[in-house]
Amino acid sequence: TSVGIYNKTGTRLAAFTFDTLFSAASTGTPCDNDNQGDPVVLYDALSDRWIISDFAWSNYTSGAMYQCMAVSQTSDPVSGGWYFYAWQTASGGKVPDYPKLGVWPDGIYMSANVFATTGSQAFQNVQVWAFNRTEMESGVTAHAVSFNLPSKISGTSVFSLLPSNLRSNGSLPPAGTPNYFTSIWGIVAARVWKFHVDYAVP
Repeated sequence: TSVGIYNKTGTRLAAFTFDTLFSAASTGTPCDNDNQGDPVVLYDALSDRWIISDFAWSNYTSGAMYQCMAVSQTSDPVSGGWYFYAWQTASGGKVPDYPKLGVWPDGIYMSANVFATTGSQAFQNVQVWAFNRTEMESGVTAHAVSFNLPSKISGTSVFSLLPSNLRSNGSLPPAGTPNYFTSIWGIVAARVWKFHVDYAVP
């Protein structure tokens, strides 16, 4: 998995693989040298930072699964430096696939479709996370909160949620506004969940 950074006129300013980038992280996880894909790039307009992410694992069928995140230390993703985080998201034969991320004032929110890694590799459930964006963008030990959703509600699978992603529109949502996740899987109307994170008392 590779990353390219271009200016708005199309000139390439940097190009590197996830493995090259994370080799400086020393997280002691597969994120350091065995990134596996499903990359996501986020721009945080609240603090003028960049977040790039993909996943990695030690052993697909039975090992620990990680979401690897690099957070730019400044607004310059080319030469400003990075903070690195390796979040263990699953273990014991499950893989959080198709991760989707969004920026919110109190966190970087993520959803993934969890599948078994053995047998028929059947879908298990959706899992959601909130990662403390203020801590991550400061390079300190960061906290996260995660929940599993039921595999079905009223007979319809819960699948492929998208978190809301705040853009720069001149104002923040009212304080305490939860992040909204939505899914249109299997029904004609959207399902919406509210995720209000409390890092101290989940």
